[in-house]
Amino acid sequence: AVFPDALPDWGWSVGIVCVMLLYSEIGGLRAIIYSDAMQAVILLIALWIIAMSCLYAGGGIRELIENVRTTNEPLLSVPGPKGLFTVQFLVATLYAIIMIPVTQPQVVTRLMIMKSTRKMGRMAVALGVFTFLILIPTVVIGLYGAVYYGGVPASEFLSKVLLFDQWEPVAALVVIGLLAAAISTADSQIFALGTELRSLLKGDEKKVLLWTRLSILAFGLGALAFSIVSGNQLVLLARMSFAGTALMGPMILVGIFSERGAGRSIVVVTSIALVLFLLSLTGIISGSVLGLRMELALAMAVGAYALASIGWTRFMSTPA
Repeated sequence: AVFPDALPDWGWSVGIVCVMLLYSEIGGLRAIIYSDAMQAVILLIALWIIAMSCLYAGGGIRELIENVRTTNEPLLSVPGPKGLFTVQFLVATLYAIIMIPVTQPQVVTRLMIMKSTRKMGRMAVALGVFTFLILIPTVVIGLYGAVYYGGVPASEFLSKVLLFDQWEPVAALVVIGLLAAAISTADSQIFALGTELRSLLKGDEKKVLLWTRLSILAFGLGALAFSIVSGNQLVLLARMSFAGTALMGPMILVGIFSERGAGRSIVVVTSIALVLFLLSLTGIISGSVLGLRMELALAMAVGAYALASIGWTRFMSTPA
């Protein structure tokens, strides 16, 4: 958006992914801390400035809402103009969010690196507060976009609202903050992936390190592919990825809290659930079961099986 004639979209994607991999390789855990701090401060300041600018340009919150009501009233109610925000969708999304600390090691890393339990508790609260402080201004920005840029592709809407409608120094802050946020997300995932793989792989340290780096490279190529083909669906893509990984939550919790650990059966059941979820996303099978969204039905089934397996394990281990 900033340099439209310099490179094609895929060229920028390749460059940014290369920067992410290089930054993570050189920086390690310290790099995560620096990029987190940078993107948090910059994006928080820039988003609130943009929200205030949108609010001023739109004549205030009441005027914005009334204009949205005139242009696209279904945006102000559920399930929305595309019927997305149903009760089942919101419940399934809530479950996916609750499972993030269990299924997303890159999030847990930010907590576990704290020096003490007290500081870890503060960081957990700070993450939640920061998330709300980031989300609140996006509501105003969304209302502004619905009034002035309704119907345009997401990429065009974002570039106009975040960059071209803003004072140039603010737009520059947004570019820097978004790049820092992308690097922050990627390097925390890469660090978590590398840590998990190195703990699982055995043998010569050099070979383990080689396989870890090859896996990280494959992760980078996957991120590159998604950035090229899914530019206008990134929010739904992220939401679906959290919904898919949330299916592994019961298995992980069984492994943590069950005295005998997670047996093979829970692994098999979880794997089947993941395959069915992916098949439903591709349209190969139906996206609902007995009137329930596929992800919600699978989450209930896997959760019930996990509870049953814990109960059976305790029953079998109880002396006669």
